[in-house]
Amino acid sequence: MKLIAGCLLCFFTLTAVAADLHLLTDNHRPLHFQQGGELVGFCVDVVRALAERTGDHVQMDRIPLLRGLLVARTAPNTAVFSVFRTPEREAHYQWVGPLMEVEMALYAGNGHMQAVHDLKQASALGRIAVPRKWMVYEYLRKQGLGNLYGVETPEQMMRLLLLGRTDLVVSDTLSAATLAREVGLEPSQLHYQMSLMKQETYIAFSPQTDVRQVARWQQALDEMNRDGRLQQLKLRWLIDQPAR
Repeated sequence: MKLIAGCLLCFFTLTAVAADLHLLTDNHRPLHFQQGGELVGFCVDVVRALAERTGDHVQMDRIPLLRGLLVARTAPNTAVFSVFRTPEREAHYQWVGPLMEVEMALYAGNGHMQAVHDLKQASALGRIAVPRKWMVYEYLRKQGLGNLYGVETPEQMMRLLLLGRTDLVVSDTLSAATLAREVGLEPSQLHYQMSLMKQETYIAFSPQTDVRQVARWQQALDEMNRDGRLQQLKLRWLIDQPAR
């Protein structure tokens, strides 16, 4: 039965017609960001490679992530990338991935000399700045940390660290160096303290998108994993990280 099911999946996958797909993403270096009027980054290159392999035509637009997720709940032939796959979101989308694993970590600046090894210790220290829209903010709030300082953007968070107005910040390890440089902070001034959470990212397709189309994208991603193309893109975009 498994063999028959596998053959049927391949048949439907290969016979699905190419489509015009609308891909939505936000600004998050080095995964997806605007440069010279064009969207670039690791996940942007992955999406382009997947579209080339499936024969689909994609239009990519920048939009705040939460708004993009709302659009993709009802709009056909629409997807959002890159998205954490959570139990709350699971039933609302069709998923292609994982694209990569993201580690959220606690960082200190040069002025903070005491090493932080656990959340109990972190809660007893000074201000921890973190963007309120990030999932890790809610996670830390549920852990009972009373010293969280919610900000609007990651750039604002890093600027507070540069000015000495926060003791600790939270960032994913892939973007920390880029975010630091954007506000004039050298990545060497960021000191990794501890891992907070690790999650895999996905492309979230709307429920109205043809299931055969979604299956073709998953098949193309699996092929990119096997032939080394995904690893090549990771080496191109994801090697700039602060030392631990």
